[in-house]
Amino acid sequence: MFRQIERYVLAFVRCYLGGFYLVSGLNFFLHFWAQPIPQDPTGAAYMNVTLTLGLFQLAKVVEAVGGFLLLFDIAVPFALVFLFPIATTVMIMNWFFADLIHVRISGMRNFVMHIILFAGYAGYFLPLLKFGARPSPIWRTGEQAAGAAAISPSGALQNG
Repeated sequence: MFRQIERYVLAFVRCYLGGFYLVSGLNFFLHFWAQPIPQDPTGAAYMNVTLTLGLFQLAKVVEAVGGFLLLFDIAVPFALVFLFPIATTVMIMNWFFADLIHVRISGMRNFVMHIILFAGYAGYFLPLLKFGARPSPIWRTGEQAAGAAAISPSGALQNG
């Protein structure tokens, strides 16, 4: 029963976050609604610099692509890593530079949902934390690095 609830909760969080990022990214290019501009001078300056350098536009492409991947359950661990810098920046910008409380909460909510998904897909990330990991080149596919933990297709860690 718990595993079924867990599965539904993770699917809901994944779809919610994916939909949010997809719409947010597409909004920049298709203009569903006006792009909010921070009222705080520091936040506005940061946004202006990122727009001038093209980083804001890049972030919106990352949001749209990452949101699509999350929403349609494609390469979710990759999408989480791909979107994490955006989630962190948005959380910081919203928390420190937004005047409206619902905007502050929105950035924090999405960041927390991101962390929940990281925890839900932890089996894919835990091998990255291995100390003394041996090289495992892509050209040796099928071979497992000495002492490395393998991940089954279901995402469960197997002893290596």
